[in-house]
Amino acid sequence: MIKPLTSLRFFFAFMVFLHHLWFLLDENQFLHDLYDNVLKEGFIGVSFFFILSGFVLSYNYYDKFINGETKFRQFSLARIARIYPLHLLTLLIAIPLSLGENAISWGTKFMLHLFLLQSFVPSGDTYFFFNSVSWSISNEMFFYLMFPLLVFFLLKKQNVKIALGYILLIPILIFITNDSYHEAIFDVNPLTRIADFIIGIILYKIYIKRKDTEILNRKSIASIVEIGSIVLLAVFLSFHQYIPIGYRYSCYYWLPMTLLIYTFSYSKGIISNILSNRILVFLGEISFGFYMIHMLAIKYYEYLPQKFAALKYLLPKSYIEAIVVFVVTLILSMITYKWYETPANKFIKKKLGSKL
Repeated sequence: MIKPLTSLRFFFAFMVFLHHLWFLLDENQFLHDLYDNVLKEGFIGVSFFFILSGFVLSYNYYDKFINGETKFRQFSLARIARIYPLHLLTLLIAIPLSLGENAISWGTKFMLHLFLLQSFVPSGDTYFFFNSVSWSISNEMFFYLMFPLLVFFLLKKQNVKIALGYILLIPILIFITNDSYHEAIFDVNPLTRIADFIIGIILYKIYIKRKDTEILNRKSIASIVEIGSIVLLAVFLSFHQYIPIGYRYSCYYWLPMTLLIYTFSYSKGIISNILSNRILVFLGEISFGFYMIHMLAIKYYEYLPQKFAALKYLLPKSYIEAIVVFVVTLILSMITYKWYETPANKFIKKKLGSKL
C-alpha cells in the first residue's frame, strides 16, 4: 500500500460527492455560484481513479504477471471480490428509485447493470440508471479484464508507442465529434476511458525504472514537487471554464493527475507525511464505499419526502442537506466496509478460490 495515494482516494471521492450536490443551484446566489463555478467540476475525481487504478494494479501485479506468479483467474477473482459485492448491494438498494419504467426496458437495464455492461450503451438513460455512479465500476471491470493483456502488450517499446498514439488520438476525436456525444463517448465509454487506465500503467513503468535514482527521493525536493502538483491541479481547475466540457471529461486533467500520482507514489515529502496519517488512510480505504453510497443517499434524501409528507419538515434543504448526506454516507461507508465489504471479499475468495 502506498499510503498517500490511498488517502488521496478519499479526497477525490469527496470531489465527486461535491459534483452531485446539484440542489445547491436552487439556493441563494452564493451557493448557486459556488456549485456552478467550483463544485460542479468534481467529476474529475473519476479521472484520478482510472489513472490511479492502472498505476496501483501495475504496482501490485505487473511483475507477478511477467514472472508467472499470478494467473488471470486469480487476478480476476481478487478484482471481482473487491468491487462486486458492494456494487450488487447498491444496485438492489437503488431498485425502489427505478420503478415506473416498462418491464422490458427495466429488465434490460437491470441485466446490463448486474453484469456491469451499462457503460457500453451510449445512453444516459441506461448508464445512469439505478445507482448512477456504477457506470465507472462498469469501466473498471473492463479495465481489469484488459489489464493482463496490456501488461504483456506494453512490454515492447513499439507497442508503448502505439498506446501513446491512441492516447494522443483522444483529443482529436473529441474535436471532430459532435458535442452532444461527448458525455457518452469520452466520459463514460470504456473504450475511450481506457486511455486513462493505460496512462496509469505507463506511469508505473516510468516509476519503476526511476524509483531508485529519482530526485523525488530527497525529502526537500519531494515536498516542493508535492505542493507544486497540488498547485498545478488548482491552476487547471481555475481555468476549466475556458475549456470545452468534452476535453474536461477526458484529457484536460491528464497532466496534473499523472504528476500528482507520480509525485505522491514516492511518499517522501511533507504532504505525503500528512497523508500517511492513519485516519486519512482509513478514509481512503472506505472511499470506495463512500463513492458507491453517496449518490443513493442524495437520491433517497430527495425521494423519501415525496413518499412521506411528514419528512418534508424533518429533512432540511440547502447546505444542511449536503452536510446530513455527507455524514450519513460516511457512517454507512464505515459500516459496510467493516461488516460487508471485507467479509464478502474474504468469503468470495475462500469459496470461489477453492474451486479454481
